[in-house]
Amino acid sequence: MKSIFTFSTSKDTSNSTFLNLWLIIPVLILIIVLSVIMPGPTSSTDRKKYRDNLLSTIINDNSFSDFQTDLFRYEITSNSVTAAYTLHDTDTYNIPELTPILTDFSSKNYSKDSENGISKQTISGLLQKLSSFKNNNMNPDDKITYDLLNKHLQLSNTFCDYSYYETLLGKTTGAASALPVTLSEYPLNDSDDIDEYLSLLKQIPSYFDSVIDYENSKSLKGMETPVFILKDTKNELSRFIMGLRNDDNCFSEPFNDRLRSISSLSQEERTKYISTNKYYINQYVIPSYEKLYEYITERIDSGNDIIHKSGSDKQGSDINITDKHANVSSGHPNIGSKSGNTVVETLKNSQSKNKDELPEENTSYGLCTLPGGKEYYSLIIKEATGSYRPVTELIEMTENALNNALSEVLYIATTDTDAYMYYCDHPVETGYSSPEGILEALSLMIRKDYPLLDTAPSYKIKTVPDTLAEMVSPAFYMIPAIDDYENNTIYINPLYTCEENGNLFTTLAHEGFPGHLYQTVYFNSTNPNPVRQILNYPGYVEGWATYVELNSFSFINYPKYAESLPTLYRSDAIINLALSSRIDMGVNYEGWTLADTCSYFEELGFNSYYASDIYSYVVEAPGNYLSYFIGYLEIDNLKQQYKNLMMENYSEYEFHKAFLDIGPGDFETIRKYMLHN
Repeated sequence: MKSIFTFSTSKDTSNSTFLNLWLIIPVLILIIVLSVIMPGPTSSTDRKKYRDNLLSTIINDNSFSDFQTDLFRYEITSNSVTAAYTLHDTDTYNIPELTPILTDFSSKNYSKDSENGISKQTISGLLQKLSSFKNNNMNPDDKITYDLLNKHLQLSNTFCDYSYYETLLGKTTGAASALPVTLSEYPLNDSDDIDEYLSLLKQIPSYFDSVIDYENSKSLKGMETPVFILKDTKNELSRFIMGLRNDDNCFSEPFNDRLRSISSLSQEERTKYISTNKYYINQYVIPSYEKLYEYITERIDSGNDIIHKSGSDKQGSDINITDKHANVSSGHPNIGSKSGNTVVETLKNSQSKNKDELPEENTSYGLCTLPGGKEYYSLIIKEATGSYRPVTELIEMTENALNNALSEVLYIATTDTDAYMYYCDHPVETGYSSPEGILEALSLMIRKDYPLLDTAPSYKIKTVPDTLAEMVSPAFYMIPAIDDYENNTIYINPLYTCEENGNLFTTLAHEGFPGHLYQTVYFNSTNPNPVRQILNYPGYVEGWATYVELNSFSFINYPKYAESLPTLYRSDAIINLALSSRIDMGVNYEGWTLADTCSYFEELGFNSYYASDIYSYVVEAPGNYLSYFIGYLEIDNLKQQYKNLMMENYSEYEFHKAFLDIGPGDFETIRKYMLHN
């Protein structure tokens, strides 16, 4: 479920959503995944007792400094996985070894929390305590932190009024894809970590039972997951389960690789652990996925699509009812075709690949069809983008950006025909043959306009396992522990991203330099208060990565038409993201049907190839595309305001430094401290 505070990743790229601080509002799938904790040693300190005492301490803290530190401790001790991904060494913050627990996400406890308002009571107490520090003398960093905490808690308090609005059964954002991605990078440094990981595998049956329990309760409330999403997920699960039966599956291969890097293990111990892991995959993992597959099959066979029977209620009801480690990773959206063609050509020439799982053509499936759905979607957008503008204004911003990009393409098509024809026939071309070579080149290319890092971070490039390729983003960056931030990992999905497709260069600008890896390392090198690390701002993180990705087209050495090609390729990417974002808002805020979405494509002069795929995705993961595009638009808007403020003193370097120095936050707060201080 949504956490008041969540570490940022993200994740999709196309997507894509881990801390569980108080049971509040609908489930965020990655949080639940990371709430699955293993039984631990009896000598450990009781986790619940420790956290209850810590919460009492927070409410009685006398200084803002103590409040921040204790709040950080409270959040990261919500479960063992949270601590493992957040801190390399928990002793740094005097956190004892705590009794591992399995977070109980049964419908009974979830309903109890909702009915009794436990979350609201906790948040209200924190807000009241936070307000007591308002007039204290604060340094500039504390002032920013105070403002961010206040806005974040206020938003979380509003979220408490909503339950069962998310689905855990989606193909790309659901349980099936989130779990293996999370566990593939679970920190393994010694035998204790390995034992802990293996215990996690034993808990997977209970995890899936809780997912099924939640979905059943959601269905009983008339909020059934649409059948077309279930069918799409079923097809992916079938393929995924087949892959799990291979020895080199996504649970075994990464585990075996990581064991080889643990020098303290003997060969005998490695062999034993590999054997145990294989047994647990067969005993716990595969049966759990098979059970989920059978459950989804039963749901499909029952033919229930309760929530959308009326279909005509596009506006919803007026009833009023936290890619950081909410995603363990920061992903990259699939904003290009697999063929490497431009979006213009792809939309004109292709046909839908999703014919077997299409939504009903004239039925609306967006959030606005639910009671209070428009209000809930507005909250999602604030959380996803960090923008507090009304949705209607975001629609206008998106349409303006789309029209400007289309105009750029049309202008060049009429004034530089040869360049336009070259663009239509050729994907982005670079002379680089390896991801490592691209990252090395990018790290040198950005030195003029971006501040240097104190030290060069290390990184590993890994390939997404074949069994996960259809289910995850084209690429994603795994966010490191805050006390080990110089060791980084980027996953590349060759199904979508390779030099033959022409998009590996810009993808690695998004994920690496000067994107996620660079931004994460830079912010951590400023030694921020740890409480900043538990606030989730995907609009800042993904907006920045999108902003630098779009700028990276200017780094490419074009063999021909160097004046026009960067603009064409950049406009192409903007068109793709703007289309997806506009459809997201059309479906979830205005109630567009699939027929409406197809008409929208055709009005723009495109074939409706992507209509069903984008429609399905924005129903499954509302607001996700907006993290990238609205985040980018807000940064671009901020840049123009900063230029107006600095006038002849403006420089790209100083703008980037000022933005990065503030760090992740909502754009109202960032604007306040960048433009008015």
